[in-house]
Amino acid sequence: MDYLIVYDISDSKKRLKVARILQKFGYRIQYSAFYLVDVKKEQIDYLYEELSKYIDPKNDRIFFYPVHPPEIFKGYPLEPWKIFVL
Repeated sequence: MDYLIVYDISDSKKRLKVARILQKFGYRIQYSAFYLVDVKKEQIDYLYEELSKYIDPKNDRIFFYPVHPPEIFKGYPLEPWKIFVL
C-alpha cells in the first residue's frame, strides 16, 4: 500500500531528523509531506515507532494516510537523481 505522511513539527532539529528518516522510504512531494510507494505494514510500524521519538505530543503532529496511487500521481514520480539543472 502507498502512504502519504504529513507532519508539522515545531523544533527545526527534530523536523530535519524526521525528514531525513522519511527520505529513505519515499519521495518528498512538499516541504513537510512524503509519498511512500508500496510500503509494507512492518515498515509503517517501524516508522511510527521511530518518528514518535521526535514528537512533542502537545505541539507536533504526524499523519499517516494510506492512499491509492491515482489519488496522488497521474503520471510517474520523478526520482531526485533524474532531475538536471542547466
